[in-house]
Amino acid sequence: MTIRNILFLLFLMICCPFRAQNTNDSIPQALPGAGVYQAFSLPDFAFIRQSEAWLCSENAAGLQYLPVSDISFAEAYMSKNDGNFINYYQSDNSYKWGALTESYYRLNPLIVFYGKVNYSNFNGKNMGGSAFINPYYNVLDIVETTDDTRGTKNLETYNLIGAVSANLSKAWSIGGKVDYKAANYAKFKDLRHVNSFFDVSATVGISYQLNQWMDIGVNYFYRRSVESIEFKMYGTTDKRYFSLVNFGSFYGRTEEFGENGYTEKSAVNPTVNTFNGASLQLNLKATDQWHFFNELSYKSREGYYGKRSPSTPVYTEHKGSVMSYSGVLSFRNKQQLHVLNGSADREKLENFENVWRKENTTGGRTDIVYYGNTKVLNRTVLNANVGYTANLNIIDNCPEWTLSAEADWHNRQQTVSQHPFYRKQTIRFWDVGAQAGRNIVQRKSILGFTLGVSYGSGGGTAKNDGTYITVSSTQEPPKSLDSRLEQEYKYLTAKHFTGNIGVKYSFPVHFVKSGYVRANYELTNALGDYFKNQKYSSAFLAVGCMF
Repeated sequence: MTIRNILFLLFLMICCPFRAQNTNDSIPQALPGAGVYQAFSLPDFAFIRQSEAWLCSENAAGLQYLPVSDISFAEAYMSKNDGNFINYYQSDNSYKWGALTESYYRLNPLIVFYGKVNYSNFNGKNMGGSAFINPYYNVLDIVETTDDTRGTKNLETYNLIGAVSANLSKAWSIGGKVDYKAANYAKFKDLRHVNSFFDVSATVGISYQLNQWMDIGVNYFYRRSVESIEFKMYGTTDKRYFSLVNFGSFYGRTEEFGENGYTEKSAVNPTVNTFNGASLQLNLKATDQWHFFNELSYKSREGYYGKRSPSTPVYTEHKGSVMSYSGVLSFRNKQQLHVLNGSADREKLENFENVWRKENTTGGRTDIVYYGNTKVLNRTVLNANVGYTANLNIIDNCPEWTLSAEADWHNRQQTVSQHPFYRKQTIRFWDVGAQAGRNIVQRKSILGFTLGVSYGSGGGTAKNDGTYITVSSTQEPPKSLDSRLEQEYKYLTAKHFTGNIGVKYSFPVHFVKSGYVRANYELTNALGDYFKNQKYSSAFLAVGCMF
């Protein structure tokens, strides 16, 4: 048995403890005016999470505020996505399937557990662009220079989360959480790449109830991720493969696949990111109905691309910081829950390319010698979100109506330097949307419907090229992939409408609380000249149970 399998079993033991069904939760509650029969009732998992802001905090000590004794679900799901309204690294024809289980469980008045296990398998056709799983997470990108090399890609992802909170006294609570992700990513057409990814984050925190009107908390945060990538080619061919080493805004240098460089044959180069930080929480309870939860976080970030060893180079090194705030204002009585939430974060990031060369030592060994570095990227990203949700006519933690509205705003400014040349870019885009949900409670089932619509747009400057000093006409500027640059800019800023419709049917099952089937369909239609009338659709189906 491998270490990964052992970890998997340990997480299962933590996340999904075996237990007898709570008989109180299985007693159906009659709706007002429902007559003499008892209606089928079932708590809503998303509603439980939304009803207590501490459950979405980074501080696992807040699990003590779980408003129910336990709630869990497990489901198998699949989705199919098609359309031409896509970003440069996405697929116009893909499908995904997987399985998910998630659970909150109060062991006793002192200890609360949370767990999640998720497996997904993604397969996308006609994929090219970035060689990384998420090009917006890494500070460096490696991009295919032609569409001739597009092919099928497969992404297999595992996610395990375990958290626990314990009361030390009436006022003090502690908690900890571990979030482990692993993925394998591969392209099945030359120029091929094989990626191995793992991402581990851990928090440990404490909370203190100052009085009946105020709670405070603090937690430490650590995260480390590594995405290793290897480029390869099958068989022998005279074809040459080129990639753009993209330092940002599709600006950098073109490199041929071969014996040296960022895409060196048979070399496995990791992209490493390490975060350290802390969060502060303040929960104000003006009355039993009105709560105002606040969380302020700071994280430092550093990392590199390449393999740290005497004989292999570290190509780039980066550093940055992230500051974020989230707030939740809620009002609740017996039959209503109103939630107004907002968040904002600011990330600053700098990337430096090392200057190095290989030198032979007297012992016949080849070592990497560094001669300094140059800044190639300066990026600032701002994100903001505000939303409102009204849960109406709540019976047994299940709202009859759920009405919500949300707005998102994003702004990215970056300067990419290849001295003496530079490229500046500003991209901003926003989305606003609204959704309505209705649960129809019957004697032996619940039928739920959702209907939503959103609109988005944006603007900015795709590129503003210049030089720091006067250069001669013979000096060549850095390489640029203008086709990819335009596609990304138009995709992020294009005017577009999105509509979605969903249905969920829940029914009693004798050995669990309930079974359910849910389906959702979403369609996006883009406007404007570049993506004029192009669409993207997503169909989703899941079968699961509450237990």
